[in-house]
Amino acid sequence: MRRFRFRGMRVVYEPSPGPITAIVLSVRGGSRFDGSSPGLAHMTEHMLFQGTERYDQLELNRLAAECGGQHNAETGYESLEITFEVFNEDLDAALGLLAEQFYRTRIDPKRFAKERRVVLDEIRSYHDDPLDYLHERGWRAFYDDPIGRPICGTTRSLRAMRPRDVERFLRGFFVNRNAVLCGVGGASEEDLRGSLRRHVDPERTGASRDGSGARGRRAGAMRVGGGPKGQGFVARFLELDPAVENLLAVGVALDLVGADADGQLFQAVREEHGLGYEVSADLEFGVGWGAAVLSASVRPGQTDRLAGVIDRVLRDSVEQGFDPSDLARARKKRRYTHVSAGERRIDRAMALADAVVTGFPLPEEAERIVDALDDDAVVAAWRRAVGGRSLVAVLPG
Repeated sequence: MRRFRFRGMRVVYEPSPGPITAIVLSVRGGSRFDGSSPGLAHMTEHMLFQGTERYDQLELNRLAAECGGQHNAETGYESLEITFEVFNEDLDAALGLLAEQFYRTRIDPKRFAKERRVVLDEIRSYHDDPLDYLHERGWRAFYDDPIGRPICGTTRSLRAMRPRDVERFLRGFFVNRNAVLCGVGGASEEDLRGSLRRHVDPERTGASRDGSGARGRRAGAMRVGGGPKGQGFVARFLELDPAVENLLAVGVALDLVGADADGQLFQAVREEHGLGYEVSADLEFGVGWGAAVLSASVRPGQTDRLAGVIDRVLRDSVEQGFDPSDLARARKKRRYTHVSAGERRIDRAMALADAVVTGFPLPEEAERIVDALDDDAVVAAWRRAVGGRSLVAVLPG
């Protein structure tokens, strides 16, 4: 693996024999940087595909298709990533297209109005899903701005947004020093460097951005009104110490307590009580913050019972701890997750980008940390998580 800077831009390249190269251009400009316009980073992501100074929307997408690859983008709390998988011989064309989007995206007012309608429809689709509806409102209560705000923004914030807001965001965040370019594949480093010389603008160096920590907001319990009817949900939010070792230790515990078929929550909700179909347990984290979110579905009128089952699972896991054989199984599951994340080139390139942006370790580094954790450290991390600030959010259905 090679790491270097080119005209201020951080570059990571990992050779991997084969005909395909995966590229991720990650901008340190996720939703936590939206400022007074929630959803701004996500709207910017959409506008990256609506045309540039040289190409209109159709030409842009046709050029991407001529590379024969997958061309997409994604916005998270920490970063906005443009991804591209192409044949090795199309690396230069792909980087040229990414440079067009990065430096020369044009915000046409008519395209902006059209794409804003698309995002508003996307927001409505989340509101139609009971778990998404509950998660958004629970998360908003659990964390203060900027982490607590939905990545897509709200209908109100989108309607107040203007083309000049996206133009300002592009000027401030889409600069070399605030971006990371990661590649994994069969293209040579020599070809990569040649493409960088042709496409990385030396006049757009700019400055890097850094996000502050996340402030907690509400704890305890809340009932969420409105939303889709016919199915109840309960979500339990646990605030975590964002230290890497602690997050990885909680991840091991979550594999035992959580939503896999052998997990304690799955067994209690699905098998023991037969309460609902959907069970989930996720680890969310970023720079200066971390949370575990456990949720499950239930028929209307049974949410209080479900909340009690989730509470009992957490309480029992803290009081009883974990059997060494169970922890060994969870470690192997974690190892599988880390190894499988590196199997696909695009996933590997995204992992490289995330590591540079957030400081979180690469999958193989995370695996070594998990292997070095003793069982007591995993149990202690989980007890701290369950005993810390938490919120129970209930959607009656």
